[in-house]
Amino acid sequence: MGQIFVTSPLLTESEVSIIFSRLEEAPKFYETEDIEVKEVAVKLFHGSFTLYVVEFNLSDRLAFGYMQNEADGSLSKWGYSSIDELIEIGFEMDLYFESRVIDLEGKIFEKEVLDV
Repeated sequence: MGQIFVTSPLLTESEVSIIFSRLEEAPKFYETEDIEVKEVAVKLFHGSFTLYVVEFNLSDRLAFGYMQNEADGSLSKWGYSSIDELIEIGFEMDLYFESRVIDLEGKIFEKEVLDV
């Protein structure tokens, strides 16, 4: 990956690089559109918001995922987010979040539960 030109009020340049390295491993846009239960590539969070990224487009650095509003769940929805903008306002990556999937309603499951 080339140089990253985004700054975070909370993260070091190295930590921002780790986020983009993980995102590069995510499926590209529309690769999971016919899949009802999608693997979560990255979990980002800030305040009362959590973004579960399931697809990523490197060229414009946009992610597709489920943005969960912890304060008001009725405002949670699937959509596109600029990763640069999220990092600039203070979103961080959950380093301990792995092997999880999300359904179309935004429910998170352990991946092993579905592999059985």
